Amino acid sequence: MDAVETLVVRAAPGHRYALWDLWTALSQAAGDREHAERALDALASAPPWLWPELDSARRAMWYSAPAVAPVPEPRRLWRLRRRPPEPDTPLAVLVAACAHDGHERERAVRHPAMRHDPRLLPILVIRAADWVAQVRSAAADVLDQVLAVPTGATLGTVAPVAVRIGGRRRGEGVVRMVRDALSRAGDEVLTALRSSADIPTRRFAYRACLDGRRIGEADLIHAARHEEDIVSRTLCAEAVAEMDRPDLLRELLANRAAQVRATALTALVRLGAPEHGERMLGDGSPAVRLTAQWAVRRVGGDPAEFYRRLLDEPPGHGLRHLVAGLGECGTPADAPIVSPYLTDESPRVRAEAVRAACRLGARVDLAAMLVDPAPVVVRHVAEALRDAPPPPDRLWPLLDGVRPPHVRRAAHRLLTRTDMWNRLKADLVLLTGPDEPLRARARAGVDDWLTRQAATAYAGPSEPLRDELAALVEQAYDALGERTARVLTWHLRTTSKIDNVPE
Repeated sequence: MDAVETLVVRAAPGHRYALWDLWTALSQAAGDREHAERALDALASAPPWLWPELDSARRAMWYSAPAVAPVPEPRRLWRLRRRPPEPDTPLAVLVAACAHDGHERERAVRHPAMRHDPRLLPILVIRAADWVAQVRSAAADVLDQVLAVPTGATLGTVAPVAVRIGGRRRGEGVVRMVRDALSRAGDEVLTALRSSADIPTRRFAYRACLDGRRIGEADLIHAARHEEDIVSRTLCAEAVAEMDRPDLLRELLANRAAQVRATALTALVRLGAPEHGERMLGDGSPAVRLTAQWAVRRVGGDPAEFYRRLLDEPPGHGLRHLVAGLGECGTPADAPIVSPYLTDESPRVRAEAVRAACRLGARVDLAAMLVDPAPVVVRHVAEALRDAPPPPDRLWPLLDGVRPPHVRRAAHRLLTRTDMWNRLKADLVLLTGPDEPLRARARAGVDDWLTRQAATAYAGPSEPLRDELAALVEQAYDALGERTARVLTWHLRTTSKIDNVPE
């Protein structure tokens, strides 16, 4: 049974082979009561996502099996065939509930163990969304009996699986049953689910409690301030906003979650307090800044004027947010205000200045900033130049091995957007460089070039570039491998012949 426990740990979403091995181990253990109990205990401790994956993998084993032509049989002979033996262990019931035969799945969900063994509840939930109507109906009947008294243990087992199959075509009914059970559960059960370590379950519980008004005001306000999951905290903040309590909303303006701050500011403006917008114009979140700019405009103000005024005397704290804000709502006439910050001592300020300068249409030589010592600045510059790369002659020197990796990476990224031969040359140059991550990136680039672009390389490179590419292929021979090097050499030779064909 150590194999089952090991396979449960090894299983991961999409790893079908580990799931198939797990199914084999479960099937072998199902016939022995002691082994079956240990295996089912190990499976019961698995994360909730494993159950839908395990059920799906069982069907994939069937689909991947060799097809066998059916043998014709006399009419009604199927009635004489023996049914599979009745499962005698809970694990055998679970295996039968995932069988390919719908009749076997239906008998399994009606087995008494489905109602009495909580370890089987996850597979019962999945069968309640089965593609066969009879199986789905039988499982829903049993699940309804199980949820008649919605205890914390039952809902804690059922809800995590239900929320994961809710997006299926027939999964809405299961989610509705669990939601109805939550509406009948006690407050202590709901509190436990809202504290679940499983994030989808926690969000589901919060939504159900908010829809049914099953969360007290004190708990709601506490969750809006301190809930660890940001989505759940935002849901609670939206509920607080509907209470029309400006005092609570003003407190939420200082929350560390940007979504909560934006929600609180929007509600305050709706309640007739747009003056809070100006104090939030320098917020670190773009969403909050945009909301604040909207609030200032609501009272006839100009948020750009606020940024201009503060940037005249640059503050020490929050400077990059002010630069970003002016870039968001300024005009081309504000470009001279932003341009000096391209040489600021703070990398974050320089990075925001790059983005703001691009938005405002500033006439600056961004290509010169590709050698900036800060990776974050170079990354923003490369993004700004993506649609209009500088001439290749300015980029080739940046691939030199003495350059920092982030500079070489940006130059390579821009060169790949010029033409297919420059892209190949850039990959070959990096293949002979000192940085292993860049070599791996270049090797993948060569493979992609051969797959996607080589077949359309009708116009060959210039003669000097062809000779340079051939030399680079020779230098990178060991990194490319014999086969890839020969294919590249063949392409260079072939395009040379095409170019020399007389018209």
